[in-house]
Amino acid sequence: MNRLRNRFLLLATAGLCLACGSASAFINPNFTPIDLVKQSDEVLLLDLKSVDKDGIVTAAVAKVFKGNTKTKELKLDVMAGTFEHQGKEFISRMNAGVRDAMFFVGKMRVEGLEMDDAGDEPVGFLHYGDQYADWRWVIFRKSEKTWNLEKVDNYLLGTWAGSTDMLARAVDYILTEPSAYIPVAVGAEWKDNIHIGSFKGSHLIRGVDLSGTGKPDLFIASSEGDRLMRFNGKSFEDAGKKLGLASASKAFAWGDIDADGKLDLVSWNGSGLFVFRQTASGSFEKKEVSTGESVSGCVSLAVRGRGKADKPVIVVGRKGMPLLVVPQAGGSWKAQAVCDGKLPEQNLGEGGMCLVADFDGDNSPDIIQLYERGGYFFQGKTDGSFVAPVPTQAGLGAGRSAAAIGDFDGDGLLDIVTVAEDRCRIWHNLGGAKFADLLNLSGEIAYISKANGVDVSVGDVNGDGLQDIFIAYEMLPTQIFFNRGFRSFGHGREMDVHNSLVPDCESGQVSGTLVDINGDGVLDLAVVVSSGEAYVVTGKVPSRPLGVVVSLPPSAATGAPAKVAAWKDKRRLGTWTLNAGDPAAVIGAREAGPLTVQWTLADGKTQKKDVIIRTIPIPLSITP
Repeated sequence: MNRLRNRFLLLATAGLCLACGSASAFINPNFTPIDLVKQSDEVLLLDLKSVDKDGIVTAAVAKVFKGNTKTKELKLDVMAGTFEHQGKEFISRMNAGVRDAMFFVGKMRVEGLEMDDAGDEPVGFLHYGDQYADWRWVIFRKSEKTWNLEKVDNYLLGTWAGSTDMLARAVDYILTEPSAYIPVAVGAEWKDNIHIGSFKGSHLIRGVDLSGTGKPDLFIASSEGDRLMRFNGKSFEDAGKKLGLASASKAFAWGDIDADGKLDLVSWNGSGLFVFRQTASGSFEKKEVSTGESVSGCVSLAVRGRGKADKPVIVVGRKGMPLLVVPQAGGSWKAQAVCDGKLPEQNLGEGGMCLVADFDGDNSPDIIQLYERGGYFFQGKTDGSFVAPVPTQAGLGAGRSAAAIGDFDGDGLLDIVTVAEDRCRIWHNLGGAKFADLLNLSGEIAYISKANGVDVSVGDVNGDGLQDIFIAYEMLPTQIFFNRGFRSFGHGREMDVHNSLVPDCESGQVSGTLVDINGDGVLDLAVVVSSGEAYVVTGKVPSRPLGVVVSLPPSAATGAPAKVAAWKDKRRLGTWTLNAGDPAAVIGAREAGPLTVQWTLADGKTQKKDVIIRTIPIPLSITP
């Protein structure tokens, strides 16, 4: 599998400038990857070695997933089909370096798939191609000496519309897990509508666990004054007004700036940087952050720990070198570049948003700075400093944009999803600061997500432990894409929010976020529509919610993001990044039983807890 991953890394990074393919199909609930493996007598990973002048491909058997074949090599005649251009396209993908394929052999019976009658003869389904091909499934028939290409058929994209390496992982999971689960529908719904209020000038809504009790409030950033709305079980109250919170944020971040165990707000209002410190009584005191150096052009803020001492610093994202704003003795501040040197000279367009998390898996937080057409990766070191930036492929896209972090294939490396005026992107983390936009190898999200996305959020909406994607749009209803596992998404059409549930939602939204606002262990949706009205729609799963709800309270005295991972049996469900004051990470479970949760804090030490899920979601508060 490492060989397949390494080869895929090279292909994905080499082809970024090519035009993307347009293969598409809706999920086929009657022929899933589980059905495909079950009907197959043999499942093989092939390494396509060479092709001769007659179109005969020599394929080495790299791995036998299922079956007793002793064959070390197969011959595929890719020019045997009726349509010559299909064979030529197959050869062109080989010439581009695409060599790995999954081959399923059996007496397949697929309702809706048109195949020439073969009687009792086996058929071969070959998954092959990359994000730049217009097809990925090829049907072969066995002759005396070769397997002959019959046709390319994208109908099988309804079975699997992901990449070959992810299909190999899915097959391995199916064969080793008796209760393997590949969902075909979202299996959840939105239930009740709760009006939050009207907020003119608002541009972002996010959850924040101000009290550290696991009960989040909703923070609505607005140029006309921020609002902190608290749910009392029936309606929302303006808690910010009672607590004296008088911010008006264009960029913001929450964190324990003074290490007193209480959450503070860092706010950029377009002209100045301020800290709204939470006092012992819970009220807020405003203090200007005077650094002696301009922090103009701020587009994002983050509060993170620095080094093993975990001293809090403010990360200022802007066009140009990001800044660290570091508290000094006596209450003063010092602004300094994230690292020595300059940014590599590249024309990446507008942007400068900084995401802070452990992207390379070494347990030290890194910074990825995103622009329209790419970004920069600042590797974090254990002492809290950062290595000089290297270019990375991950970018925001054109115009207004947003980004969120997730682990969509459960490999432990954090991926990035972005939305923008041109389209959505899924930046798959290949390791080593390398990312590839694999939207076209990620299921229905490739051809159903739209342009003009204004916000994006990641979370487990249907309680299966996998990370799903929510997208808000400027002029369309919201969308949910549920994770089928291994970075393959289906469209949760039942959870598109229309006017019947949220008034004026079909005319577009300003912002939205997934957060468990009522504490039932199911993620809800908080959304601000274009008119400025804000609502919460509560989530509902078919049966009682189960799982683990993981929180990192401010009293944990850590500014660095915690890296949280979960396993069901031997399968890693995913990895979450969690900051002090973030709403709890809801990690659902489909059934009662054991679940393993592991987390790593700023000191680099990893802790693990095995929990037994019985009848309700289990709260887990992380401590150093």
